[in-house]
Amino acid sequence: MSFYHGTIGAANPLALSRDGLRCYPLRLAMASIRKCDVLIAGAGPAGLATALFLLREHPEFAGRIVVLEKSRHPRFKVCAGGLIPKVILALAELGIPLEVPSAQVLNGDARTSAGDVDFSGGGEPLCTVIRRDDFDAMLARRAIAAGAEIAEHSRVLNVSQDAERVSVETSQGIFDAGVLVGADGSGSRVRRAIFGGGKESLGRGLMTDIPADPDTAREFAQQGYRFDFRCVGRGIRGYSWSFPCIIGGRPHLNVGIYDQRPREFGETGGEQARMLSELADAFPELQLNALTHRGMSWRAFPIRWFNANDRYADGRAILAGDAAGCDPMMGEGISCAFEHGKLAARAIARFLAGDRPALVAYDSALHSGVAGRKLRKLAFAARHFYGPHSRWFFRLAMVSRRAREIGIDWSNGAHHLDELPVSTLLARWAWSVLFRTSVR
Repeated sequence: MSFYHGTIGAANPLALSRDGLRCYPLRLAMASIRKCDVLIAGAGPAGLATALFLLREHPEFAGRIVVLEKSRHPRFKVCAGGLIPKVILALAELGIPLEVPSAQVLNGDARTSAGDVDFSGGGEPLCTVIRRDDFDAMLARRAIAAGAEIAEHSRVLNVSQDAERVSVETSQGIFDAGVLVGADGSGSRVRRAIFGGGKESLGRGLMTDIPADPDTAREFAQQGYRFDFRCVGRGIRGYSWSFPCIIGGRPHLNVGIYDQRPREFGETGGEQARMLSELADAFPELQLNALTHRGMSWRAFPIRWFNANDRYADGRAILAGDAAGCDPMMGEGISCAFEHGKLAARAIARFLAGDRPALVAYDSALHSGVAGRKLRKLAFAARHFYGPHSRWFFRLAMVSRRAREIGIDWSNGAHHLDELPVSTLLARWAWSVLFRTSVR
C-alpha cells in the first residue's frame, strides 16, 4: 500500500509516481491499525470533495484525513464524464481550475416520442465533458496538497462500529476512525455493510468510446450533445446519449444508454442485448452493430439513483455521492458528489467538535435540504417521463421554449438556479412570457 501525503515538494526521487504525485510507500501488516479522525472510502469526486471542503474550511484537519482508494490514480472510471454548470461552480468555490482536457457543449438536441427538440445554453456551456481518470487524479492532487492522505490499493473488506469509533478492514490493513464516509460508488461496500445491500434503486448504464472526425461529427462541429428518449416507449426507462470527448488528445464520442429500472441486472444476457439494440437504433449513422461485431468494448455499470426511503447516516458512518444516490432522471452523479461532499464536510466538522446530532442532520439535509428537494423533483420527473404516459409529458415539455430553458438551467444548477423556490422560477417564466424577454 502507498500513501500520498501533502508534502508534494519533498525531495525523494524514489517517491515520484507516474502522474507527478509524490508517493510514500508504507507497508502495513494485516494486523496493524492506522488511526485517523476522518476516514473516507472512495477517492472519486464525492470522497475527494468531502476532503477538499473540510480542509478548506478547517485546515487544522490536515494530516487527520485518510482517503481509501482501491486502485491507483489515475485509474479508469466508467462514466460519461459530463460536468454540468453546478460542478463548475463547486470547483470555483474550492478555488480549483479545470486543468484537464475537456470538450465544451454549448448546444444539444433530443429526440422523443413526441418529436425532436433543440436547445442551447444561451452562449454558456450546458456541459463540459472530461475523462474521469484525468479529473479524479486532478482532485487527488489538490486534496493531497491541502493535507489529505490517499491510501492506494486499499479495498474495503468489512466495516464495524461502536459508540466511540468505526473500524474498517481493508486489503492493506485496519483503519480506525472517528467518522467514516462511504463514498465508494453505486456498489458501495460501506453501504452494504452498514445500511444494507438493497438493489431496488439500481439502474444500469452501458457505454463505449468511438474515435471521431471533428470536422464531420455533429457533436464536435456544433459543440453539442445528443439524447434520444424514444426507447422509453419500448420499455427502457431512460435514454441514449452521444457526447464529444477527448481521449489521449484525440476526439472521440462517448456513446451510451441508461435504464433507470432494468428488467435484469447482469454483465451479459437479455438486458444488455436489448440496450445495445436501442442504442444502435438511436444513432444509426454510427453503425454500432457493425462496430460491435469487430470487437468494440462495451462497459456495463450500475447506477444507484436517489431513493427517498434510503438512510444516509448510521452511527458514525454516512454515505455520499453514488453510494447515496444520484439524479434518477438522467443518472448524473458528479454534481451530487460535490453537493454531498460539501454537506458532509460541514457535518463532520460539527460532529467532531462535539455536536453529536450533526450526522443525523446530514441525513435530513440529503432528504429535505436543497439537494434533497432537487433530487425528489427529479425522481418525480423520472416517474412521469419514463412512465406509461411519457409521450404526453414529453409533449408538454415541448410547449414552451422559455419553460424548457428554465428547466434545463434548473437541472444543470446554472447560476445556482436549482436553489431558488419554485414560486420564483414560475415568476421568472411568467415575466419572460409576458414581456418576451429571455429567461437567462
